[in-house]
Amino acid sequence: MQLYDVGMSPNAKKVRVVARELGIPLERIAVDLQNGDPTYREKNPMGKVPTLDDEGFIVWESGAILAYLATREESPLLPRDARGQADVLRWMFFAATHIQPWMSTLGQERLFKPMRGLESNQILIAHAERELARFIPVLEEALLGSEYLTAEFSVADIFVGCGFEGAERRGVDLVPFAAVNAWRDRLSARASWAD
Repeated sequence: MQLYDVGMSPNAKKVRVVARELGIPLERIAVDLQNGDPTYREKNPMGKVPTLDDEGFIVWESGAILAYLATREESPLLPRDARGQADVLRWMFFAATHIQPWMSTLGQERLFKPMRGLESNQILIAHAERELARFIPVLEEALLGSEYLTAEFSVADIFVGCGFEGAERRGVDLVPFAAVNAWRDRLSARASWAD
């Protein structure tokens, strides 16, 4: 099984963590997103990472890859019952809609643009900060008194947790969110989390 990835991509890390949790060996293939690779678009039409190639079965979008791997291995990382699955998927969709876009915006504006000598867009930064200020408290509330987002450690924790990688470098202040920080500590303590 091949994983096309970039080491610093939180989305690619999600796949690596799930694979480690499930004991699935991956052949990692580095993708050069900076210079582009026209042949890579044959695997992923967006030209982004991650992309999984399971003997010719190509899956892109990190959430789909995580669900595929957890289902393929009949893993407890994705419950079998409809309510358990809905609970996991709810958190994955929540992160994809309400957390990741704004973390990505802050990464582009505060990290990558300055590295390329470009000026950051302060309007975009302010908008991203407002949105995160609305939605991180939802995560905090869910984690108060809970070890994980759902009844058990699942792909939801991996999907959402990896999305917080580098939050501080992006200028996101997580100090007020004790439950989120304790959860992040639990996740990063897992052997599967180390890169």
